[in-house]
Amino acid sequence: MVRSVVKVRIVGTWLAVAIMALVLGAGLWRTFRIEPEPQAHFLEIGRNAYILPKPDQLAPFGLMSHDGKKFDNAALQGKWIFWFFGYTHCPDICPVTLAVFNQVHKILKEGPDGAGENVRFVFVSVDPERDTLELLGKYVPQFNPEFLGVTGNVQDLAKLTESVGVMFGKVEGTAPDRYFVDHSSAVLLTNPKGMLNGVFPAPQAAQDMVSGFLRIRERY
Repeated sequence: MVRSVVKVRIVGTWLAVAIMALVLGAGLWRTFRIEPEPQAHFLEIGRNAYILPKPDQLAPFGLMSHDGKKFDNAALQGKWIFWFFGYTHCPDICPVTLAVFNQVHKILKEGPDGAGENVRFVFVSVDPERDTLELLGKYVPQFNPEFLGVTGNVQDLAKLTESVGVMFGKVEGTAPDRYFVDHSSAVLLTNPKGMLNGVFPAPQAAQDMVSGFLRIRERY
């Protein structure tokens, strides 16, 4: 059954963060919220897994990966990529999601049909003030040495997040370097053409993500 314009649980998360952003106001860098085009509909393809039958092109963007390489649209070509947007100081959902990523990676790698080939997992930090490439290089590989951490300045991050409907905002804390960052909690999936093709709303479960991914890949 085709869902209306991204009226799946992912929007519930975005709306909650948007309301918090309005309340906190001055405590945010800026809150990014982009509505999909009217013709964009997600199709439920499995438990907590949705496919975009007509994949969306990502806007041109340029970030840097923790290994010191440029990470842009060209880096997406030829690979299925699971994306999560968060930050290293995140106390809960970020480390949990990266742990789920590790489980998904293991299941795909051990699959008999080469399901893990050309699959990459990317953690995008939306906290460029604290998350240097050096810090990402220490944090992300702890979950899996094959995972990639990327970031950039707020303007460069916005080019990507606005393109895929992800939002983030800084919430002031007790000190300049002690703050939280509100961010979308969904996992995104881009296809080997570098286009947005799937969404896995929170809470994610490894087997559900694997099953959803395999169905999306079959239809590619």
